[in-house]
Amino acid sequence: MTDSKDWQTDLYENLARKSPQIVPLFKYLYLAIIIFLIFGANSYIQKGQIDQFFYTSGVWFGRTALTLLGIVVLPGILGRFAIEIKITRIITLFRRQLGILVFVLAFSHYQLVRGISIYTGQIPLFPRPIFEVIGTSALFLLFFMFLTSNNFSQKTLGKNWKRLHRVVYIILWLLVLHTGLQRISIWSIFIFTFALLELTSLIYDYLKKKQKTA
Repeated sequence: MTDSKDWQTDLYENLARKSPQIVPLFKYLYLAIIIFLIFGANSYIQKGQIDQFFYTSGVWFGRTALTLLGIVVLPGILGRFAIEIKITRIITLFRRQLGILVFVLAFSHYQLVRGISIYTGQIPLFPRPIFEVIGTSALFLLFFMFLTSNNFSQKTLGKNWKRLHRVVYIILWLLVLHTGLQRISIWSIFIFTFALLELTSLIYDYLKKKQKTA
C-alpha cells in the first residue's frame, strides 16, 4: 500500500512541477483538432457528400469527449464519497484543459457527423431526430462552460462561476439520452454510470451535510 501511495505522489509532484511546460501542449492539441475539422469541412464541400473517413473520425471524437468528460467529473465524485485516490489529483491538476478539450472534441464531433452536412445541404435541417436535438443541447451548454473556462471569467463571476459550471450535471444526463436513444451501447452505459455516480454522490454529500447541521 505504501509503495502504491509513493509512486502516485511522485507522479503527481513531477507533473505539477512540469505543468507550465505541459499546459501549452493542450493548445497545440486544440489547434490540431480544429485544423483536422477544417480539412474535413473542405472535403465535404469538394466531394459534395459526406466523407466516410472524416465522418468516422467525428464519431470517435464524440466517444473520446464522452470518455474525457467521465474522467473530468471523477475527482468530484470521489471527493464527495471521501474516497482518496491520489492519482486522480492529476486530473484536477489539468481539469480546465481537459474540460476545454471535451468541448473542442464535442464541437468537432457535431460538425463532422452532422453540422457540415446540414450547412452544405447534404441532409435537411428539419426534421432532426430527438437524440440529435438533445446532443446539440448538451453541446450548447458545454459552450458556456468552455467560454468561462478562464481566470478572467472565474474572477468576474465569483460564486456564480461555480453555479454555472454545475450545469455539467445536466449535460451528463443529456448525454445519457443522446447516446441511449440511438442504441444501448458501451458508450451509453459508460456515461450513464458516471451520471448516476454523480447524482448519487451529490445526494450523499447533501445528506451528510444535513446530518452534521441537525
